[in-house]
Amino acid sequence: MDFRGVSHTYGDGKTVVRGVTMRVSAGERLAVVGPSGAGKSTLLRMVNGLVTPTGGEVWVLGQCISAMPEKGRGALRRRIGMVFQEFALVERLSALQNVLIGRLGYVPQLPSLVRVFPVGAVEAARRALAEVGLEGYEERQVRRLSGGQKQRVGIARALVQEPTLILADEPTANLDVRTADEVLEILVDLGRRHGTTLLLNLHDVRAARRFCDRIVGLRDGKVEWDGPASGFGDDDVERLFYN
Repeated sequence: MDFRGVSHTYGDGKTVVRGVTMRVSAGERLAVVGPSGAGKSTLLRMVNGLVTPTGGEVWVLGQCISAMPEKGRGALRRRIGMVFQEFALVERLSALQNVLIGRLGYVPQLPSLVRVFPVGAVEAARRALAEVGLEGYEERQVRRLSGGQKQRVGIARALVQEPTLILADEPTANLDVRTADEVLEILVDLGRRHGTTLLLNLHDVRAARRFCDRIVGLRDGKVEWDGPASGFGDDDVERLFYN
């Protein structure tokens, strides 16, 4: 994944990303950290083509997604899993049905509209739930799950896409510290076992240091720090967030 001089200015004239250039290697676990309004979410949304940069190029899995028509972006998104801060689950549906949403890009449209999926897709969804520790919860309505369990369902939904890349936008912001660590440990372990690249927006610098290989510090839309997670010290945190 490559960001090549990427910038973005919204229609109201506000520039939120300014000349970002960086490369993310296959299999890497990268955390993007920074104060609110630094441009972290916009940067992430460029990767799956939900936002088109107003300057520069974003290359994902060997393709310039920023130059693609929407049809091409849709095909590429099959290989990109997404984990959301607010879970983005259908509360009235079961855990299994929510995970199956991750297979919509692989099944015929008409059967999927009435939630009829091939046996293989259902089996894959059950395996994904088991991998995140929710075996036996397949028929449980999502609204009856805890926050940590909901985020595990979200990870399983991303996993069932068989993605090459997983994006996570503040995936633990609504969780307590212990549950957040459990969720990140699952996500990182799955990424390692499946050889999946992880790009995470995190508000928790402690977690970024613990679970990621590399940290990129973003401030006012610009990269202010880029290096190994172990090297991101308290002085760097002070400069990035408070100066």
